[in-house]
Amino acid sequence: MKKTMIIGLGPEYNYPNKVELWRAENTRYASNHGASLISRALLKQFNGEHVETSEFNKIDELNEKFDQCIIAFATHITSWRDVSVYTNFIEKLKIPVYAFSLGVQDYSGSATSIIKIHPSLKRLLEIVSDRSKLLGTRGHYTASILYKNGFKNVVPIGCPTMYWNLNRDLKINKSKTFNNPAVVYHRTIAGNEGFHLLNSVPLVGQDFLDEVVFTSNLQNDGSLLQNETKAYKKQGNYNEIMNLIKNNGVFHYTFQEWFDYLKTRDFVVGPRLHGCIGSLIQGVPAVMFARDLRVQEIAQFFNIPYLKYEELQLKSSIQQIYDEADFDAFNKTYSLRYDNYVNFLNENKLEHNLENSTLNESYVYSVEDLRTVNFILNSDVQELKIKLDKFERGLRTANILYEFFEKLPFAKKIGKSTENSK
Repeated sequence: MKKTMIIGLGPEYNYPNKVELWRAENTRYASNHGASLISRALLKQFNGEHVETSEFNKIDELNEKFDQCIIAFATHITSWRDVSVYTNFIEKLKIPVYAFSLGVQDYSGSATSIIKIHPSLKRLLEIVSDRSKLLGTRGHYTASILYKNGFKNVVPIGCPTMYWNLNRDLKINKSKTFNNPAVVYHRTIAGNEGFHLLNSVPLVGQDFLDEVVFTSNLQNDGSLLQNETKAYKKQGNYNEIMNLIKNNGVFHYTFQEWFDYLKTRDFVVGPRLHGCIGSLIQGVPAVMFARDLRVQEIAQFFNIPYLKYEELQLKSSIQQIYDEADFDAFNKTYSLRYDNYVNFLNENKLEHNLENSTLNESYVYSVEDLRTVNFILNSDVQELKIKLDKFERGLRTANILYEFFEKLPFAKKIGKSTENSK
């Protein structure tokens, strides 16, 4: 099997203990167990070896050692995330390079809100397009952003983490009831819509922003603690959520502890994308709380049950969410997504460990996929219409003001004065 280099997010939770350092190089730190899951999935699927940015100066050695390179990215489809360190590196590589874990940035409300991607990312994707056949995205929304930025060789395939088990047989069998639930926690759920769902349930932290609140490990990182405290107070229910975290908060220091803990649960809910995925791939029923487009995109793409934040206030309890959760659509969709993923890898001539004995001969998408694509296109048209309407209203206002001022006496005097000056 070909030797595969994995670059990008590392396989271990890795926060540099200073928020300033993280901000300076946030593309390389897997300061989130979910990010670790991405790189670990790729390592597993391709017998890969992760290479840190500190090794990028050994370009001749790496060119000699490896046959192909896969970039482990996550929420990098944005206008502000600078990936120059990777772009500069892969320019010097002589081996094929692939990118297919691409998704929209946190807190994105719609695909139309992201018009341009960062120049360093665009250059990176141009290099990848030259070295491989297809780019892969987590779903149709991310694909639409790349289309708008000139990339036509884009295939929506889902997140590689969903194919952790290396086969197409994943199914979620929901029992009549549950005994050990958990909330994969993000501070935004502490707002009014979902706060009532958090009582007496373990709250599972996932990243360094949780670590600074759930534990005393990062107390010396003053700016981080200060910023998080302000963010929590903005959400509301500050004292109450602090008490809940103190009594029910769980933070795991290693990826394996976090991953193993999810398997002990029998129902998982919450706004953490990979917290839910980490549960699903281990057979645990999970319902996603779609706090942004990033989560919603994956939920829709795989037909994972999900609720938007504004819908949470209509749910009286986690029990109600469990009772209403239906995984039939997910169970039917998963094998199709799996086959498409393997097709994508084969078409890119990527050797892999995924089982492919029952593979479809071509990509298969559903009527629901077509509806999603149409919705995105209509959203783009609607966005353009709104901008055009605003422009036309502004133009009409300008004409009205011009006509109004022309009728004023001092405007005429100014005009005469101008003529006399000639």
